[in-house]
Parts: sequence; C-alpha cells; structure tokens
Amino acid sequence: MALLHVIEQEMNNNQLVVRHHVEDFNAKSQLIVYESQEALFYKNGQALDLFLAGRHELKSENVPLLKRFFSGLFGGKTPLPCDVYFINKVNVMDIIWGTPSPIELMDPKYDILVRVRANGQTGLHVTDSRKFAVKVVGQLPECSVDEVRRAIKGMMISSIKECIASVIIQEGVSILEIITKLSAISSKIQTQLNARIADLGLAIDHFSIESIMPSDGDLDALRKLQNRRLDTRFESDRIRELSAAETDSKIYDTRATMAQADADAYAQKVRGYTYQQQRQFDVMQSMAQNEGGASPFMNMGMGMGMGMGAGQAMNNMAQNLQQTAQPAQPQAPAATKICPQCGGEVAATAKFCGNCGQAMPQARFCPECGTRCAENSKFCINCGTKLDA
Repeated sequence: MALLHVIEQEMNNNQLVVRHHVEDFNAKSQLIVYESQEALFYKNGQALDLFLAGRHELKSENVPLLKRFFSGLFGGKTPLPCDVYFINKVNVMDIIWGTPSPIELMDPKYDILVRVRANGQTGLHVTDSRKFAVKVVGQLPECSVDEVRRAIKGMMISSIKECIASVIIQEGVSILEIITKLSAISSKIQTQLNARIADLGLAIDHFSIESIMPSDGDLDALRKLQNRRLDTRFESDRIRELSAAETDSKIYDTRATMAQADADAYAQKVRGYTYQQQRQFDVMQSMAQNEGGASPFMNMGMGMGMGMGAGQAMNNMAQNLQQTAQPAQPQAPAATKICPQCGGEVAATAKFCGNCGQAMPQARFCPECGTRCAENSKFCINCGTKLDA
C-alpha cells in the first residue's frame, strides 16, 4: 500500500464543510489547508486536532490529541484510516430570505388587521469550526450554504416576526410608515439572531430587509382609511380656522366697545357728571317732552328696573312731577349775582346781564379730574392741573 503524502481539499463558496476520508494516514503525511479554511481531524466520530491555514507536517508535536489514540503510528508502523473535515471560513454574503407565510398584525394607527410579508438578504460565516462541525455537520459528508440556511431558517423567521411585531406594536408604527424603520429593524434582528446561532459556531455578518409589505387587499384598505383620515383632518383644520377668525372678530368688537365706553366715561368725567346722571337727564328730558302728564311716566319709571340708583332717581323725578302738578306753593327767592359791569342784580344762572349785556362769569371744569372751579381759577382746586386761559 502506497503511503499518502499530501492531504488537501479544494472548495467553492457554496461548500461550508467537505469530509475527506483518509485510508492510509501515517506520520509521513502532510496536510495543506488553504486560506479561509480550517481542517479538523476525526476518528470514530470524535473531533480531535484542528489545523489552521498552511502546510502542516503531521508529527507528534502538532497532533497531540490524535497521538493518544495512535501512539504506534508515529513509530512508522502500518498506516490507519481517519477523516479530515475541511471547513470553509469564507463570508457568504448572498443568502436570500423571505417569510414563507404572512405575519398577521394589527395596524396601530388605522386599527385594521393586516397580513404582512417581508424579504431581504443576509450573510454569515463559520466562527467556531469545532462547534459547527459537531453540532451542525455531524456525520454528513458535506454541508452547503443552503443546508445551513435551512438549519437556521426557523430561528431566523422567528426573530424576524418578533422584531417586526415589536416595532409596530410597541412603537406604534403603521405598516404604511414601516419603511422608515427598516434599518433599525434589520439591526435588531441581526443582534437577536447572532445570540441564537452563536452556540452553533456561526455568525451573521449583515442582515438587511428590502421590504415589508401588506397583501394587496390590505394595502388598498389602508390607503382608503388614510385618505379618509386626511379629508377629515383637512375639514377639521378649516373649521378651526373659521372659528379662530370668528373669535378674533368678537374680540375686536368687544375691545372696540370697551374703548368707546372708556372714552365716554372720560368725557363725562371732564364735563362733571356720571353715566347714571346722564341717564337721569335723558329720562327727564323724555318725560318733559311727553304730553301724557306725570302719572304715566311715574308708572313707567317704576317698571323699568334700571337698578337701585336709577330706580331711586326715577322716584325722585316722579315726586317732583307730582309736586309740579299740585297747586303752586310759595317759592323761596331765586339766587342772584351782581353784574361786574353795571352792578345790576341778575339771576345766578344767567349767562349775560339783562341791563348792559355784559357776559357773566361762568364756572369752569378741570380737564383732568372734572372738578368744577371758579371762572378766574388758574389751577384746579382738586388735582392742581393748570387750567387753560
């Protein structure tokens, strides 16, 4: 039997593990491990020594585990059979995935049950050759990328469903807006999936979601609800704008009324009488112009309910009218004043002298506080404001 001198195995990127059976393994054999490969010796189904990339001369120094089983081998005796598993450590980047069945979710924004499908691409590589060979490959003569994808498919789909549902339900993201969360969901799935497959000696290099889409019928229903909500929001905004404009108009009218009332109050203050007195003057003038006599106005004044002050004023005016209707009583002499020009006696309310026509001095009112002052006063006796000449 010829001695085997070189043990090696060429692999393509779809092959992750290839078993190489060696019938005449001996101490003169050499092992060649290519870049991105590792070689694992097996005997009786047990994984022994692991070799990295390079050329290895099989001596007792670099096969410590194998030597325990075949101590006589390294004395140059009869070769013995064994298996060498070549593990491909290349990064496989083009694994296509998709959800085999729809994921049923409640859209949090439109409150409708939708069926969602997702698809994308991922990549992986072998991180621990011994764990991968023992837990995934076993006694298979070969293990491809497709077989690994099928082996971890259940864990992958489970992580995809959990992460998509978590984002939609917990963060309240609508299916129509999920495209803005694809990167975050992909990162979350990759982290969760790596934690699950680490014990298999595998790692996910990248994970990307290309689309998360509801079925055609559910998509149409979502769009109809979206358009209806947009129409309702537009109508609400229009009503809100009209209400705001109407409120502004009312506020303007109220402020204008208050400003006019302030102006009237100031004018009355300057003239020296209040609003209540003005109303009393108006009522008295109306009663004086009416030909119906005093009694009808007295009854009207009692029934108007103009407040305590106005009611009292009406009672006083009614009493004055009743006294006017009674026979005349002797009156006290009217107040008089002396004309400064001719010295003649004239009535206190006269504006001109009846003898010489001289203008009679008149009372003056302070423009600041409305206090009545003498005609020749230069300053207000109440607030000290300077009076016009």
